Amino acid sequence: MEIAQLNRPDYSYTHSLNKEQWAWEFLRRNPDYQMDYKWFIKQWRALEKDYGRSPDMDYQAWKQDPRSYKIVDPSSEQDGHCSISDDKLLIECWMGNKWGFFQFPNNPDLTALEVDITWRPLPPEYDAPDNPAETNKHELIQSVEFDLSKPLKDQLEQVKHKVIISQRRLRKQGSLTAFTLTGKKTLWVSCIDWLDNSPHQLATQSEFKQKQIQKEAEYYLKHYLNILTFMKK
Repeated sequence: MEIAQLNRPDYSYTHSLNKEQWAWEFLRRNPDYQMDYKWFIKQWRALEKDYGRSPDMDYQAWKQDPRSYKIVDPSSEQDGHCSISDDKLLIECWMGNKWGFFQFPNNPDLTALEVDITWRPLPPEYDAPDNPAETNKHELIQSVEFDLSKPLKDQLEQVKHKVIISQRRLRKQGSLTAFTLTGKKTLWVSCIDWLDNSPHQLATQSEFKQKQIQKEAEYYLKHYLNILTFMKK
């Protein structure tokens, strides 16, 4: 047990992360992003070798090289400042368009405290699918009926008692999590720990909690942009 604790990853840096940074923590663990970045940086380094680094690069020759751009759908929304033509997008801008950020692609090996991340505004129609780890959300909402012919005070006490019992049950179950950034942080630390292949992290958790962590991690690994819609507190 002591050896496992010594080898346990240190996630203390996540304590002060904002929602923009948390979105990066999930994105950088996304296997598809890692694969795209690996392809991108290989192309970029090869182009630098042939045409020089900014600001001394031969930009005119650089952008004529097929390695410097991706062919995209001309009708798709893209950054006009990064387009070579209607259907050619510079690879650094293609990465930003695909993954939702503005700046030069960040290395997934770097934490949120080691990079600057500027997310593109979410489109008005953005709507992430339901999170399977939150399928119990309906349990947090209870309908209440009052008999207007009876004293209100007694009925309010009954409702209060019912709510307290429900809260205790959900807390004991481990499913009472506020749908805010603050309410999610503890769970998200468990999620990234699990994504980083730390099976010992789940050893002391109940079966319900293990499933919740796995579902939550898999959801935000793909729908990391949904974190940007969370309240700050």
